[in-house]
Amino acid sequence: MKKIIVGLIISLSCITDVFANEVIHGIDIDYVYNTSDWSNKEKIKDIISDYASLLQYKNQLRQCSQTIEQTDCLNTLAEDIIKQFYNYNLENNLNNYHNYIKTLYAAYGIVYCSNKYKIPAGTMCSQETTGKIWEMIERYISDLLRTVEQSLNDYSFLSDYKD
Repeated sequence: MKKIIVGLIISLSCITDVFANEVIHGIDIDYVYNTSDWSNKEKIKDIISDYASLLQYKNQLRQCSQTIEQTDCLNTLAEDIIKQFYNYNLENNLNNYHNYIKTLYAAYGIVYCSNKYKIPAGTMCSQETTGKIWEMIERYISDLLRTVEQSLNDYSFLSDYKD
């Protein structure tokens, strides 16, 4: 009799595991799918994955400002964000970003390196220019992330997100 009861308990636990809802980062995919008009569960999973990436990118932005190789870190981060979230006309978007950086260097080079009253320009102007460029790139990346975050805020189920 005990063997039968143990067998039934094992069988029931296997059956409930088979029918258990899929939960990703604390979000019940089946519940979200069944309580709205989603065409498939993959779209829900993609949104959760993008939200996880958004949080990761926000953390990376904070880390970039603490690294010596800040320019490389910020540029790589911006490119990764553009590739993931701004991929319509991707090549053009990346070219526009790179042109933006070149223009920033040229424009702030004027401000910090071409002032006739700060001659000779030298190392100081380069440091001032680079500092301002970092600030502008950080602001740009923040804007990229903020815009994505605002779009993702439309999905109320993300409020249940857990790391």
